[in-house]
Amino acid sequence: MIRRGSWEVRVPSASGSEEHLPYFFLSYAHTPRHKPEDKNPDMWVEKLYHELCREVLQHTSLPSGARPGFMDIEIPPGAEWDRRLAEELATCRVFVPLYSRRYFRSEQCGKEWAAFDLRRRNNVEGRQGLPEVIVPAFWIPVPDYELPDMVKSIQFTHPDLGTHYVERGFYGMMKIKRFRDHYKSAVDALAHRIIEVAEGVRLPASEPCDYAAIKSAFNRDEQRKFQITIVAHTAESRPVYRHDRYYGGSPLDWNPYLPSSDRSIAETASEIVRELGFEPDVGTFADHRDELINVASPSCPGLVLVDPWVATDQHHRQLLRELDQANKPWVGLVIPWNETDVQLADAATDLRDELRTTLPRKIAQGRLASRKAVHGIHTLGEFETSLRPVVQELGSAYLRHVQTFPPEMSGTEHPSKPSIQDDQQGQRGMT
Repeated sequence: MIRRGSWEVRVPSASGSEEHLPYFFLSYAHTPRHKPEDKNPDMWVEKLYHELCREVLQHTSLPSGARPGFMDIEIPPGAEWDRRLAEELATCRVFVPLYSRRYFRSEQCGKEWAAFDLRRRNNVEGRQGLPEVIVPAFWIPVPDYELPDMVKSIQFTHPDLGTHYVERGFYGMMKIKRFRDHYKSAVDALAHRIIEVAEGVRLPASEPCDYAAIKSAFNRDEQRKFQITIVAHTAESRPVYRHDRYYGGSPLDWNPYLPSSDRSIAETASEIVRELGFEPDVGTFADHRDELINVASPSCPGLVLVDPWVATDQHHRQLLRELDQANKPWVGLVIPWNETDVQLADAATDLRDELRTTLPRKIAQGRLASRKAVHGIHTLGEFETSLRPVVQELGSAYLRHVQTFPPEMSGTEHPSKPSIQDDQQGQRGMT
């Protein structure tokens, strides 16, 4: 038995007993303080952790002093951080990652995931497949296109968690009083799922790994990056007469092809880019400004998806002018244009005129396809079909401006410097 603080951990004996191992390891991304004097920004995560511990204690036979879970707040100052994390990851029964947009960009979270994943992979023998002992939870909802491929097959929703959990995550429900009952119900459901998996799978404890040598499971290959930039309104910034159903809280929520699609255009574009062998890097104009405007030499090809309605807004027009003046041929422009959108049809002439005035160079890059550039891509099916050659042609444009090659794209041979004839094919579907 090992004593850690006020808790006890009973490690497996020679007979293999694992009765007192912690039920779960809570993995989460630390939120930086806005100001040094601010309260602990992770206090809400701590609250969730303690409530999960209480639920696990209520519904199991853990004795007094046994630890129901682990969170890194239990590591005292001055302790050997890496050694302690390795020990906890080697003994917990279930790994509970709290998904957020920050989580998959966290080196520490990626190392925790990789260390636990190594342990479960070392326990495949005698099983039908990998032990299913990762129970994710939404801290803040994350769009599917931002989830690494390796985590997409792991279920993180359950009917017992409720619809408010799917829409807001635990953090969103905790912060708003009218959702507190839904929050408590979701905590109870998550605790029961942790217990069910822990007692059903019974992952054996192992020797702690060399945590310092573990690499993050979320490391991205920068040589495969393809930038996708969304320039669109939000539900708040849209013109007052524009219907809000196409928008959300972020430009990344923009879905121009309703009702044909229930996914954002960023998700659809990311899927296509990933199919072609690239790693999509999705963001807003503010996220990608340096790459789009300031950086002289490219680090990756890029695509800018433009909401026609931004042409009504001076701020967005200025951003597009800067993009146009930068005139980078490895950055393409596509304007989704839903032909069933009545409001868009009514305003078409004015919007097209404004876009043509604001983006003369980028439209000219469409060459033979310049008429299509002005009118945009009219249907979801046309968007999906047109985007594949666009991405490939942008990859070729990128190659012409760098000395090193990006990875091979699906369906193509090893990249080589394109000919002038290739360049004159035009950028079909681009605007």
